[in-house]
Amino acid sequence: MSAPKVMSGARAKIGFIEQNTTSYIGIYNNFSYSVRYDVAPAYILGRYSAASLDYTSMEVVQATAVGYRVIHHGAHTVGRLPKLADLLNHNSIVIACFDRVNPNKAIAKISDVRPAGYSTTIAARQLEDVSMQYVGILCDDEDTDNVEAPDSMDLMQTQ
Repeated sequence: MSAPKVMSGARAKIGFIEQNTTSYIGIYNNFSYSVRYDVAPAYILGRYSAASLDYTSMEVVQATAVGYRVIHHGAHTVGRLPKLADLLNHNSIVIACFDRVNPNKAIAKISDVRPAGYSTTIAARQLEDVSMQYVGILCDDEDTDNVEAPDSMDLMQTQ
């Protein structure tokens, strides 16, 4: 019997990849991410509507991981949020969502990620949760490596 073709939460594993080692995070029960391209209309004289739509940039990838707040596994440890004193020396990380059916291939891999913050809720008659926010530069999926064109510029590039 073959595995179902539709992805489900029971198949997903979230992991952080640091120095070629994946650490799976078992406290999350929800993981969402968004990739967005900016599209700008080109308006010209003599026309009411846009003459064309053109891509102008890609926004940073926004990701949110929500899970249970487990004691000694908070935002600064499990969530990789740096302490204030460590901001200058914090390295970016990679967040990946793996399919348990094929654990060697990520269905989503967000690169150059910075943990950006967290929020938590404590209420009567329910478990405490924590919501971690992350910002990354690029997102790949199981079929696509989303990289810049070979002739694109780099932040440190010189002539």
